[in-house]
Amino acid sequence: MKLKYWASLGFASTLFFACSKKPPVVPPPEPTPPKVVVETPPAPPPPPDTMGEGRRRLQARVTETFKTVYFDYDKSALTSEGQSICEGIGALMKEVPSLTVQIQGNADDRGTNEYNLALGDRRAKAVQSYLTTYGIAASRLSTISYGEEKPAAEGQDDAAWSKNRRDDFSPSF
Repeated sequence: MKLKYWASLGFASTLFFACSKKPPVVPPPEPTPPKVVVETPPAPPPPPDTMGEGRRRLQARVTETFKTVYFDYDKSALTSEGQSICEGIGALMKEVPSLTVQIQGNADDRGTNEYNLALGDRRAKAVQSYLTTYGIAASRLSTISYGEEKPAAEGQDDAAWSKNRRDDFSPSF
């Protein structure tokens, strides 16, 4: 009996160990290709704002140069101060060929509307004539008269009237 016991135990252990499952064979992982790191060079800095800056500088010069030209009562002749302003305008216009200007003649409110429109026109044309003599092409200069319609100062005294006898400028580039 002992022999039977040992034989059955041997047979059972042989079956148990002999029939045990073998661990599955796992193939090694496929090698992954190395990571390619593409470095993008940094974007170049934006170019300096030369066009915008140049335009701002020109605008500042235009504002500084195109000052109001004032006239004596009932006159369209340029004063020496008016001539000096026109020379500055002419010099800038020679530097900047794309610069054009509308010369706007004005008058105070003494006189009829028709008379003041004609006076404003003569004042605008006086500046236009001075600038063309200075060497600026007439095609770059236009004139308009507002007469008494666009006063710079309200009032019925010499201080207000003197501010309204003027030429204003509307430059564009």
